[in-house]
Amino acid sequence: MALFLDGTSVGSAMDTSNFAHVIFQNVGKSYLPHAALECHYTLTQFIKPHQKDWVGIFKVGWSTARDYYTFLWCPVPEDHTEGTAIHRAVVFQGYYVPNDDGEFYQFCYVTHKGEIRGASTPFLFRAQSPSEDELLTVEDECNSDILVVTTRTGYLEQKMEEAHREKEELVQTMSLLQNEKEQLEEEKGRLHKECEQEKEKFAQLRRETQVRTTPGR
Repeated sequence: MALFLDGTSVGSAMDTSNFAHVIFQNVGKSYLPHAALECHYTLTQFIKPHQKDWVGIFKVGWSTARDYYTFLWCPVPEDHTEGTAIHRAVVFQGYYVPNDDGEFYQFCYVTHKGEIRGASTPFLFRAQSPSEDELLTVEDECNSDILVVTTRTGYLEQKMEEAHREKEELVQTMSLLQNEKEQLEEEKGRLHKECEQEKEKFAQLRRETQVRTTPGR
């Protein structure tokens, strides 16, 4: 089972506990997903750092060191005096941290032997709430008496989608009109051809009539 430490105070009874050998500092209640995440921790006098020690992000409920979500190797202090505490930090890049999935996570310090020697308080990965400057009040499209609060980004995206739909509808309408125009042009050509044929027939009948009515024939 996971053990949570508040990272701020450790009683004398915990001094020799494996989980108290590394203390995580300034752990937030939540962090932004896909953003760089700094993890600060203190190596107490009870642990000897090793180049293969690492800090991992674990989903709460982990049971072994293999249950990590992601991890980073811990930098070994160059001028570390054995038996003294030292503060260190690692930075998880945004593309390695979890998404906003509603799950709780915690930092754990794992030695090169696979021993978990420190665990932080749990935290979430949660998208940042919009600020007041990012909020916008607009009228409901179905009822002008109702005001809807949305973000400026969301409002612009909605308007862009509406403009895109209107553009598609206009393109479809233009295509239909173009088809109708072509059909009318074809009908016009057909009627013109029939008219010319009728004119030719009329002229032929007129010539034949003139021949029959001409004296001496």
